[in-house]
Amino acid sequence: MHTTKLDARFGTRLHLGTDALLDDREREELRGHYAEHGLLVLREGEISDERQIDLMAALGRIEPDETGQPMRMEVTNQHDQTTAPDGELVFHYDYAYDPAPIQGISMYGSLVAEGATPTCFANSAALLSRLPASLVERLRDLEAAHACFLYHPDHPEERNDEPEKILSRGEAGWGPEHYWTHHPAIFENEYGVETLFLCLQHTDRLIGLPRSESDGILEEVYRPLYDPEFVYEHAWQPHDLVIWDNLTVQHARPEPRAPARTLRRYHLSRVDLTADYLLVARERGLV
Repeated sequence: MHTTKLDARFGTRLHLGTDALLDDREREELRGHYAEHGLLVLREGEISDERQIDLMAALGRIEPDETGQPMRMEVTNQHDQTTAPDGELVFHYDYAYDPAPIQGISMYGSLVAEGATPTCFANSAALLSRLPASLVERLRDLEAAHACFLYHPDHPEERNDEPEKILSRGEAGWGPEHYWTHHPAIFENEYGVETLFLCLQHTDRLIGLPRSESDGILEEVYRPLYDPEFVYEHAWQPHDLVIWDNLTVQHARPEPRAPARTLRRYHLSRVDLTADYLLVARERGLV
């Protein structure tokens, strides 16, 4: 196993060198590359479900489905059981609005036509070294409120207010209006990597500040975070596998293109949360 430089400001190209499942030494080596780079790109031919699961299992707990098997999902424009909504998705961490956001994500290009929609990535951990030290120190003392749905679909200029009482996931009456939580603006992932945790799609405000002041700070953060010079755009090819740390690396989908794209997904999570969200989302016609 070794790495080579990726044409990006962060991440690395990972070369496994074998089709065999990982041994203990290789698992430890994989964890080291993952902790260091936050994003791994494999482009070495066809990868089976078993192989993808083996790689992810080396990095943590794969969220299971209702049968107890690793939860296999698809992000696709080929059928209506896709696990992602239609249209453009701006930069976000998956489940940032849950008290326990998932830790890591893997997506494999099982069907990729020429010109398929890319996926863009921005590194929140690396940003900390580019922000003014005074701003970083201020953010250390702040928490942020995150929501899945910040705007009314029919009035995008209006913000949805945080409910006075946020029901816990799965409680009777729980639904999209309760997809809110609070997280520190800066924290460490399980590898001790310090990371910013603010994103365009889900972060509503910095708690305890006037709205105008919070908006100003978020703008000061987002400008360098999403600077195209520091964004990695992954142009999918058939059989690509991309693995990233969902707490240190954000992702986005530009306006979708017509060519076929089906990405097979397994992700890491300490808790079982996806079934709850998908049930409500499909009941409400959100995905």
